[in-house]
Amino acid sequence: MPTTPGRLHYYYGLEQIRCLASWIVTVAATVIFGTIGIAVSFADFTGNVTHACARYWARTFLWIHGVNLTVQGLEHLDPEHSYVFVANHNSALDIPALLVALPLRFRMVAKASLFRIPFLGWYMRRVGYVPVPWNGGSTDLEAAARRLRGGSSVLVFPEGTRTDESELARFRKGGFYLARGAGIPLVPVAVINTGRLLPRGKIWVNLGVVEVRVGEPISATGDESLAKLAARCRQRVAELPL
Repeated sequence: MPTTPGRLHYYYGLEQIRCLASWIVTVAATVIFGTIGIAVSFADFTGNVTHACARYWARTFLWIHGVNLTVQGLEHLDPEHSYVFVANHNSALDIPALLVALPLRFRMVAKASLFRIPFLGWYMRRVGYVPVPWNGGSTDLEAAARRLRGGSSVLVFPEGTRTDESELARFRKGGFYLARGAGIPLVPVAVINTGRLLPRGKIWVNLGVVEVRVGEPISATGDESLAKLAARCRQRVAELPL
């Protein structure tokens, strides 16, 4: 039976209601988990509980917006080790997807604008996430190094900004400098389909599946230049969806 204009308007209206309701619940979840995380952080010296709050928030976000998640390659990770995770960045959806997919405690090197979001930003600053200036200026890598020395892993998006899924921008060297200085392996991570489900500049999250693929760790030590190390890691991230 052909779809009539009235039926199309009906379905479109339902989707608008779903989107609005999803974001209302998302805001409520952000307030709740952000408040709990901030309060707990004053007594949670290991960071395990505050990270658990972030993971519960991320699971709630994905569930609310109808996003399913599949993960491959976790067998490459040793829960007793710290890593510098390097991932592609296509969408704001990458952050909740990686919070759920990666089973290790980690802190992010994230865009400074996120730290201005009430509750979410307050939580990120309180628990030790590292802001990156909007203009790509210098980042406090020593703060990220302290996370590594304290037993946390660190997640970086070395492209520096969100990019289209059809391309993978040049990787900046900051995260690789951090890994080499700390003697910590790099782990390439590919996040697939987030750009289609939540395109840049949109707030409407489409229903679908996000896939996260974790590659084998790469040693950051040796005589290889940081530029070559970044290029090699970029190639590994590009090959993971194959």
